[in-house]
Amino acid sequence: MSIRAAILRFVIRRTMKKQFANIGDVVAFRERMAASGNMMPDPPDNVSVVPVTAAGVPCEWITTDATDQNKVLVYLHGGGYVFGGPDSHRDVGWRLAEGARMRVLMVDYRLAPENPFPAAVEDATDCYRWLLDEGFKPSNIAIGGDSAGGGLTVATLVNLRNLGMPMPSAAILLSPWTDLSVSGDSVLQNADADPMLSRAALETMASHYLGDRDRRAPLASPLFADLRGLPPMLVQVGSTEVLLSDAERLTARVREAGGEAELEVWPNMPHVFQVFASRLPEGKQAIGKLSDFLVNRT
Repeated sequence: MSIRAAILRFVIRRTMKKQFANIGDVVAFRERMAASGNMMPDPPDNVSVVPVTAAGVPCEWITTDATDQNKVLVYLHGGGYVFGGPDSHRDVGWRLAEGARMRVLMVDYRLAPENPFPAAVEDATDCYRWLLDEGFKPSNIAIGGDSAGGGLTVATLVNLRNLGMPMPSAAILLSPWTDLSVSGDSVLQNADADPMLSRAALETMASHYLGDRDRRAPLASPLFADLRGLPPMLVQVGSTEVLLSDAERLTARVREAGGEAELEVWPNMPHVFQVFASRLPEGKQAIGKLSDFLVNRT
């Protein structure tokens, strides 16, 4: 672990873990998180960010000078289904666009509790259908996301398969939250080691998203879905995350279903460390591996 990573872990523990453990009023929490997101660096001059509406869903096109206009990564941001947006994930978006030489469609899906499950799945599905209607080939489309967006990525894939739609060529998952019943062993084993998330935070966000619905519903917790027929996926997670088990169990279940799932466990990295690539060498390395994976499969 780099010195920068060790410092970042310390800062996150002193600030964000307390905020996540005491979400309270969602609107006020979003404002606090948005203020943190504003600390992210602006994209470089060669990056274009253009608003677009895809099937009624607000999105952003992120492209660079090296972008192949025929290839698209649909990116679903994290935030526990209750906060976050394209602005908070623009840095990781342009880095993936540059590294994978693809357009990135950053999806601003509806958030809970105002728009609970299955609103996010519907929005992601509609955006993918819109890309097909726009003439993009499934073989040139990938999908990915971080945290809740990672779980949403898998849920969207399951939904696309159930609807009989052609599948994208690949998926990337960054610290995916795939089990909203919060039953993974690492939730307890890494409770102290995780500098950001806790069981309390996950339970609160799951409650906002699902209300009284079944926490193991396949399109809410895709860990418990039928995972046959999904495209190849690369999963990255930190070794001390409470969501480590979500990543481990997902990749195991995909393999059991006959699919291809590669798991990378990064020692001591915080939750979705890739979004800190401007500060962490490990973040840049991880995005490089994600980009290579996408280049080889689209």
